[in-house]
Amino acid sequence: MPLLFRNRLERKAARIQDPVERLRYLRRHSRTRPWRLRKLPLVSAGLLLVCLLIPGFRALSTKPRDPSRVAEIPPVPADSVDIFTNVWLVEQKGETEVYSNGLRIDDHYAVSNQKRVSYPVYRLGAIDAEQPELRTDPAGIVYHTTESDQVDFQADQNTRLKYVGQNVLTYVQKNHSYHFLIDRFGRVYRLVQESDVANHAGFSIWADRSVLYVNLNASFLGIAFETQTLHQEDLPSANPAQIHAARILTEMLRAKYHVSEANCVTHAQVSVNPDRMLVGYHTDWAGNFPFRDVGLRDNYTVPPPSITAFGFNYDPVFVHATGVRIWEGVALAEEQLRSDAIARGIPVSRYRSVLREKYQQIIETLKAASDAEEHNHGI
Repeated sequence: MPLLFRNRLERKAARIQDPVERLRYLRRHSRTRPWRLRKLPLVSAGLLLVCLLIPGFRALSTKPRDPSRVAEIPPVPADSVDIFTNVWLVEQKGETEVYSNGLRIDDHYAVSNQKRVSYPVYRLGAIDAEQPELRTDPAGIVYHTTESDQVDFQADQNTRLKYVGQNVLTYVQKNHSYHFLIDRFGRVYRLVQESDVANHAGFSIWADRSVLYVNLNASFLGIAFETQTLHQEDLPSANPAQIHAARILTEMLRAKYHVSEANCVTHAQVSVNPDRMLVGYHTDWAGNFPFRDVGLRDNYTVPPPSITAFGFNYDPVFVHATGVRIWEGVALAEEQLRSDAIARGIPVSRYRSVLREKYQQIIETLKAASDAEEHNHGI
């Protein structure tokens, strides 16, 4: 990209006061000139940093808080009240369940895995690695994409569509990858029993009004769409049949376990790389999940607790994958981290290190507990 043209693009973008509109402007131009796409992550990251340094840009209040308190996640707005649809099991015949909202679940591929006996959560404002609270019921839902090979969704490809779908089902069942999978035709399959742990979230972090969740395999249910992520696109990566299936499956699970909207999130929002202390280790549904169409509020606006509570960072790869929609939450998280550091009278870098130490304490405690459990089972 010519330096002169790049400077002109950046000057025009800098005149756009709203940071989300500024990033949308950059993305729009990246579509029309492919050579710009390679530069977009670095330009976007730089512009976000600029907007956070602008004196007039304040996503959150910088009013000093009690320095003795650890970082807190901004509460869900008071007018955001969870409403649970009344959904019940109508009948169960053979390997099929039918629910009152039209949901049909195929249990042909359902298998057992490690039982969800209990899992730890950590109180916001009083995070104690040694004394977590233990819970047993699923607290949330993580939405995934299989990132499997995609056949054109056309009638003349019906045989191949079914063949590929069958292979995907077999693979994810074998690996206990998710609790549910929604195939290209909108059919819902149960893969791992809801009472068990699925291997869907690995190292992951999320928080609701009161507690932090770390490593969401046990605490959250995993729903996967048979699709590939379409980066830098406004349209969702799933087709209408899949979106409808996700809506009624989500309705059923939220009604059954009283899962809050705040805890219905995408894999990209919760995934982290603990070795490099970066968010977005996985980027499926990083920016175009159809929250509204699935009957949920848009959680892309929520500051990722991996940043605010544990000091994680992010890189241009994650920036590029998110497009525009997740940036509001990321910008809010960075601003909150900065405000918390100011309230404590320490540099942001030092405060980030303090938060990271808290995360490492939790991970070490969890690993020790896991090792002890394996040892006891081996005796």
